[in-house]
Order: sequence, then structure tokens, then C-alpha cells
Amino acid sequence: MSSPSNTSLALVNIGGGEIILILALLFILAVVAVGFLGLIYLIVRAVVNRPPPAQSTLPPDVATQNQQRRDREHVKLLAIFHFVFAGLAFVGMGFLCVHYFIMHTVFSNPDMWKSQPQAMPPKAFLDAFIWFYLFMGVLLLTGLVLNVLSGLFLLQKRNRLFSLIIGGLNCLQIPFGTALGVFTILVLSRDSVRQLYAGGMEST
Repeated sequence: MSSPSNTSLALVNIGGGEIILILALLFILAVVAVGFLGLIYLIVRAVVNRPPPAQSTLPPDVATQNQQRRDREHVKLLAIFHFVFAGLAFVGMGFLCVHYFIMHTVFSNPDMWKSQPQAMPPKAFLDAFIWFYLFMGVLLLTGLVLNVLSGLFLLQKRNRLFSLIIGGLNCLQIPFGTALGVFTILVLSRDSVRQLYAGGMEST
């Protein structure tokens, strides 16, 4: 029977291949993080340093009406995309439930594991993995609720700051959330959209 000290030494005895794999994963995560921060920087820089709009040859009233119509269409599209993104989160929750059901069926059946040598019983592994399902479920549910709220606010042209914050959070969900977040930030940062929200008695 091995002593606790021998067991501890065995746990920390990681081979060279495992160390290289861990370092490679850390390098990939670092590259992704740097790339994401660079993308956010480019978005913010493009919004802050965007060129002034070209002078229109149309009468001021007609140009203003055309711009307001485009802004309304873009804000409405943003609302629809937020609802679609919330729907994807709902589908993700359904997939998570199906995945948990499959894992629970497999790991809770002792007959399937009688001939398999293992360090941890399958049921214990599933119990430890439940926290991952809970975390992902809460994350998806939070994203669903926030995107539905942001879509409703966009339709009502209220709480522009809230939609901007949700757009920034959506940028973390590559690739679809990033595209939606960038589009949200660019549209809601327009001066004409600010005026549109102000006309709708939006407070931010």
C-alpha cells in the first residue's frame, strides 16, 4: 500500500509531453487574449476617430429624414439580432441539458464500466462535472435574459448605455457575439442615433 507522500509525488510527476502541451495551451490562450484586446482597441479607435460625414447635396430637412430612417432601420435590425442571439442561447441551454442527460446515462450505469480500470468511479466524475453544467447554464441564461432586455430597449429606443454594455459583453462570444457587439457599438455611437434616443426621451 503506497503512502500519502508517494501518492503526492506521483501526482506532481508530470512528463515532458504534458508540460509541453500545457505550455502550448497557455500560449494559445495568451494569443487569443491579445488578439481579442487588439480587436477591442481597434473598435474603440475606429469609433472615436471616425471621419465626419460627407456634406450632402440634399436639403437639410430631407437629409435629416433620410438619416433618421436609416438609424431606425439599423436599430430595429439590432433588436432583431439580439432576439436571435438570445434564441441561440436558448438552443445552447437545450443542448447542455441533452448533453448532461447522455453523460448521466453513461456514467450512472455500472455495467458499462465493470471491465474498465479507472482511478475515479464514473459517478464521482459526473458529480464533479456537474459544476461545469451549472456554470454554463447560468452563463447562457444570463446572456439570454440580457439580450432579450437589450432587444426590447432597442425597440423602445431607451437605455442606450445598457445596450452598449451588453454589446461589449457580446464581443466576448466569438464569432457571432463579436459581430453583433461591434455592430451594436458602431450604430449606437452615432451622433444621429444619440439624437434619435434623445427624441425618444432616452435618459442616457
